[in-house]
Amino acid sequence: MQEHLMVDGNNALHSIPELANELSRDRNQARESLLRLLEPLQSAGNILLTVVFDGRGGRSSISKHRNIEEFTVIYSSSVQGADGVIERMLMAAKSPERIVVVTNDGLIRNCAYQCGSAAMRVEELLKRLDGTIDQTARIIKSRSSKKNSSEPKFENKIQFPEKNSD
Repeated sequence: MQEHLMVDGNNALHSIPELANELSRDRNQARESLLRLLEPLQSAGNILLTVVFDGRGGRSSISKHRNIEEFTVIYSSSVQGADGVIERMLMAAKSPERIVVVTNDGLIRNCAYQCGSAAMRVEELLKRLDGTIDQTARIIKSRSSKKNSSEPKFENKIQFPEKNSD
């Protein structure tokens, strides 16, 4: 069964010190940094990833991050807000038990629990991200060492005449 991580984007931006610092300088860049930070989670496993940000002052929008089918980015309408989008998605979910909401917001966490979903704090997500990156590195290293041991080593088989020292 595919897990669906639903990330409260603005809450995550404020909860991760490096991104909070970047957020104070450039909101769009901080959002992009968060999305790039989360990429290994989506690419390493059977996970749907949705990041919900507060709107940009207009209608809501939905897009795929870097055209990755399982990585959705939602900007809420200015009226509804990210919390409202997350709440509606939880209430409309056909399989809420598959959803894990990532936020430090107690109200959103309670909403997740009431709908039959799980919740995790942003700090827990970062630990999970670290584990995913470590696991991916081990897999790559393992594949690399297997590949190197099965491939023949390069040898120079061209005979060069020895120089005469006349």
